[in-house]
Amino acid sequence: MIDRELMDAISQLLDVKLTNELGPIKYEIKSIKDEVREIKDEVREMKAEVKTGREDIKGLAQTLDAVEKRLKKVESIQENDIQQEMRQLFDGQRNTLEKFQSVNEINDRVKDIQGAVDVLKVLTVKKV
Repeated sequence: MIDRELMDAISQLLDVKLTNELGPIKYEIKSIKDEVREIKDEVREMKAEVKTGREDIKGLAQTLDAVEKRLKKVESIQENDIQQEMRQLFDGQRNTLEKFQSVNEINDRVKDIQGAVDVLKVLTVKKV
């Protein structure tokens, strides 16, 4: 019977000792689990942000593609239509300038002729 009592006493001492030693270990394990849970939450948030960032980048890439297409279209219009119209405009401007020069030359000739007529009037009036 003494053996049995001794065994029970030893068992109780071991239980108390294990409880005393396991208490801090359980607290440490709980603390580690809390930290792991926080890390998992942060990783989940990061994954969501990365997913959002990828979607944003995809949207930007599509927008950039649309802008490139529009830019090429504008460049094509500029090269084909506007440049031709500018050439025509400059050619028309050149023609207008040439006409003005010829009108100026005619005007100068008319002035010369009018001057000569005036001189002839003066000379013919004096002779009469």
